[in-house]
Amino acid sequence: MNVFSVELAQALVRMGLLVAIGWFMASRGWAGPASRLPLMRLVIWIFFPALIFSRVCNNKLLNTGAQAGLYLGTGFLMIVGGILIGQVLAKLLNFEEGVVKRTFAYSAGINNFGYLGIPVTAALFNNDVVGVLLVHNVGVEAAVWTFGVTYLSGKRGWKGLKNLAQPMTIALAIALVLNLVGWGNAAPVAFIAQFLHAVGECAIPVGTILTGIYFHETMKGYRFFAEGGVTLGIILARWILIPATLLLVAAYVVQDAELKKVMLVQAAMPAGIFSFLIVEMYKGDVPIALRCSVFTMALCPVITPLWLYLGSWFLGMRG
Repeated sequence: MNVFSVELAQALVRMGLLVAIGWFMASRGWAGPASRLPLMRLVIWIFFPALIFSRVCNNKLLNTGAQAGLYLGTGFLMIVGGILIGQVLAKLLNFEEGVVKRTFAYSAGINNFGYLGIPVTAALFNNDVVGVLLVHNVGVEAAVWTFGVTYLSGKRGWKGLKNLAQPMTIALAIALVLNLVGWGNAAPVAFIAQFLHAVGECAIPVGTILTGIYFHETMKGYRFFAEGGVTLGIILARWILIPATLLLVAAYVVQDAELKKVMLVQAAMPAGIFSFLIVEMYKGDVPIALRCSVFTMALCPVITPLWLYLGSWFLGMRG
């Protein structure tokens, strides 16, 4: 397995170009602050729910019981574990209680599992491993929009549970139910899934362009190495503790060979590029979330191949 491949470089460049398009549009005045909210609603309420439904409905890997549960559960626990690691670090680094601590733990604990994770996995492994990743990512999405938003909002009980009634979680639940009752391949459902697949294809590129627009509007005066405590926390969480934890679990707990490969890629990922949009939705500390995204994304052309190289050696995949 060659981690320093042309395909990996292309995946990193594609994401950078989409962000650059959004930045250029904002710099030219073609998409200003007034356009951010409608675009964000379009991505979160339409494109991403459609993407999730199309990937889950009639997905054969989600009809195999224990194996599907393994992939889903691993994705879910990865996000829970990442947020908990972020919470411990925030406490050790004496972050301000409340919104600041929750925002850091949420933003540092969620990785770029989708847009960068999918092409990197496809560049390194075969389509079977990509299929496992897509099922794994369903568990990730569930964690992001259930445990994650409940933690981020700081609400408990019924107020926290109301946060779960989001378009993405509803789309996920409907698709899973259709699978369980065996209706996933019914003609009307198949037609809907195909239509939503076409709609969902817009989610990642439009969302990434939106990120570039948002960066231009919100990063005026941004200093890359400011806020030393937050920067140190990001380095410890995303570049040391979370990757090391995922690789140790992959080596000594997980037995499924394809899932090990998925976890290798996940260990090398930067922070989630869309996390700050969710942080804004739930009135978190957007500058902290932006710092997590920007700092790790800017250096991921170096950090991601490095962790892929070290992880593949540790897991015995170099051959």
